[in-house]
Amino acid sequence: MLSPLALLSLLAAADPASAAAAPAAAPVTALPPDPPPVAEAPPTPPPPTVALAPAGPARELPRTTAFRLGLSYTRVLGEDGDLADGSLSTNAVGIDLAFPSSSYVRSHLGLGNQWESKGGYSARGFRIDLISFGYPISLVDSTVRLDLEPILTLVRGEIMFVQGGPNFLRMESGFGLDLSVTYRHWFLGVEPAVDFRYWVYSKAASQTGFGRIFPFRTTLGHEF
Repeated sequence: MLSPLALLSLLAAADPASAAAAPAAAPVTALPPDPPPVAEAPPTPPPPTVALAPAGPARELPRTTAFRLGLSYTRVLGEDGDLADGSLSTNAVGIDLAFPSSSYVRSHLGLGNQWESKGGYSARGFRIDLISFGYPISLVDSTVRLDLEPILTLVRGEIMFVQGGPNFLRMESGFGLDLSVTYRHWFLGVEPAVDFRYWVYSKAASQTGFGRIFPFRTTLGHEF
């Protein structure tokens, strides 16, 4: 009696076609390697910081000036030029109005009575500072205030009535420096100045030229 192992060998030898028809084992395909890891993008740098220029000191605002009303006395110390007469004695009394301002410049208006004489000549009339500007500068700002104010007078007129002679009109411009002391709204100021006379008109003649006049004014008044 044949063993099972011998029987199987005989069957395989007897039917070689069936043995060839048996499918061969499929070859094992190797899996592809994993792709390399994707490198992370570098972080976006922060925007550049713009350095701001340091702020400068705060601009000082101009001090608001008060309305000033003053009584003034003017004495002409001397004069020269072809439209002036150095031998005249000239004085004037009047009022000066300085208007309030919130800027660096304030305007002035002066109205006065002027008289002059020389030998047998005498005249009296009006002295009008029509267009005048001042630039007040505070030197001491305390209980007692000290101010320096350059004053530019663009148009000054003198209307004079001559005793026994023809009346006339003078036109002048000038520049002065007013130094004033203020205490409890009362002020006292002194102002040396130089004026330039450029026109004298009367019924008899109209003269143009140049004359220098050196007045000195003292003012006492009150601030409102």
